[in-house]
Amino acid sequence: MSFFVSILFLCIGLCGVLIHGWGPVGHSLVVRLAETQLNSSEFDWLREMVPWHLKGNLSAMASWPDVILYPNTNPIGYENWLWTAELHYIRMPDWNCSYIPERDCLQDRCIEGALKNYTKRIVAPLDGLIDKTQRQEALFFLLHFVGDIHQPLHAGFIGDKGGTSLKGKYFSWKIQVTFFLGTSV
Repeated sequence: MSFFVSILFLCIGLCGVLIHGWGPVGHSLVVRLAETQLNSSEFDWLREMVPWHLKGNLSAMASWPDVILYPNTNPIGYENWLWTAELHYIRMPDWNCSYIPERDCLQDRCIEGALKNYTKRIVAPLDGLIDKTQRQEALFFLLHFVGDIHQPLHAGFIGDKGGTSLKGKYFSWKIQVTFFLGTSV
């Protein structure tokens, strides 16, 4: 058993170099775990929103909201999605450990607001106010943000800059916390 655990941690460590935060694998796993909580009619209803070429695979689009944000993964259209960057997290005033939506999520421009908005869009009728493409996008954002809200440092202080300003030590190495979480854990 300990040999298996050692191999598992080695594989996780090696794969961690390729991902940041949850990364595509982590986001996919979050969706797969959520799928186990659905009954067959709920699962079928959600699968109808997935593009045909994905063959009903909900987890295939779990990282889409990260992919569209960056020029190295979306070289032509990333500027169109920059407005979504602030939807991936919540920032509270430094050393204030209470979340107040009216202060910390103005106009629902944070992950809590995004979760509410995209949940409403998924269940809204296709009546002209929302079309099939908008409903699909809402599903992809929702799948992703459920993973994001459970990640370390996606809810934190303004001054920690999403963890990029947090420094620490790992054994004798000086580390940046977000880099460590994204590449080594």
